[in-house]
Amino acid sequence: MLYFLLIQLNVVEFMYQYSLKSFETFFFKAIEKTPKNDDIEERGLSLRQIIRETIYQWVSRGLYERHKQIFMTQLTFRLMQKKIVPIDYTITQMDYLVNCPQKFDP
Repeated sequence: MLYFLLIQLNVVEFMYQYSLKSFETFFFKAIEKTPKNDDIEERGLSLRQIIRETIYQWVSRGLYERHKQIFMTQLTFRLMQKKIVPIDYTITQMDYLVNCPQKFDP
């Protein structure tokens, strides 16, 4: 999911192009720095968190300031869509937020 979000940044600015090889490098770095844990479920949660943080830090270093919020928003929306971030929302609410209508129809 993270890699495909990176690819979509090319739509925002053509210079944002990330190779799978560079993504893979940071992905494995994140795995290496995740603390070992005998509890498989806890280890999985730690891995997901550290991988997300590492990839975000790597990508945000190369983004213009005005694009960092776009990337974080894309990431948050995708995590909400996959029910990883437990926030209840309706399609209507999301559509309103994304499309931002010019005038409100009660």
